[in-house]
Amino acid sequence: MNWMQWIILLLLLGSVGIGIYYYDAIPDYMVTHWNAAGEANGYMEKDIGLFLMPVTMIVLLLIFYIIPHIDPLKENIKKFDKYYEGFIFIFMFFLAYVHFLSVAWNLGYSFEITRLTAPAFGVLFIYLGMLCGKSKQNWFIGIRTPWTLSSERVWERTHNIAKDLFMGIGALWIIVGILVPAYVIYLVGLLIVSSLLLFVDSYFEYKKELAGVGAPKKASKAAPLKTKAGKKAAVKKAVKKRMAAKKKIVAKKAAKPKKKVSKKKK
Repeated sequence: MNWMQWIILLLLLGSVGIGIYYYDAIPDYMVTHWNAAGEANGYMEKDIGLFLMPVTMIVLLLIFYIIPHIDPLKENIKKFDKYYEGFIFIFMFFLAYVHFLSVAWNLGYSFEITRLTAPAFGVLFIYLGMLCGKSKQNWFIGIRTPWTLSSERVWERTHNIAKDLFMGIGALWIIVGILVPAYVIYLVGLLIVSSLLLFVDSYFEYKKELAGVGAPKKASKAAPLKTKAGKKAAVKKAVKKRMAAKKKIVAKKAAKPKKKVSKKKK
């Protein structure tokens, strides 16, 4: 286990432990949901509410760690597994953080829940954007539309756009969440529009590829190699050709019969 996995384990144990420790101090019906203004508008029996988040964390954690083993394109996931593991860590930290705030609220502490959760949500989306930028084609992680899964080029393009969109939305979530928490609800709409944009763009980009518009051009065989290694190989090849040509000329000369010089009679 690495350091991130140890911290995730501590977060899980802490989430369960805090529910057991404060069980008697929590009301029978605890607050589990708030609106954008930070007002409580959802309740649940404490037997479920105190342990729902820890159970959710365990289930999601198992799913996250199973995915790289069952994906048909598991080799591609290995190419960005460090970023994927980082996302698991941040996501688990986010869920544990929300759970601790929920318990604190139900213990009687007063604070603006949206102002405290929105920046954490923003950080999660910024990292999600980074993950999109590093992800390779697979069946479980990323923007999985029929067109991104059908074309590696469309996958790369869509996820590069997703990277900028999600990182921008994440930054906005932090700023708006701290300054004007009530306006966070509008960012939900922006997130929905961005997701639709990625879906539609991947479709049209795939259509372009089928028409041969966006497909990458194949390099000409006669095109000069621009890299140092390419130039070196080309020079080496040219020298070999010259040496081979010289050897052929020498061999031909050696194979020719010498003409006998006739002596003139005096």
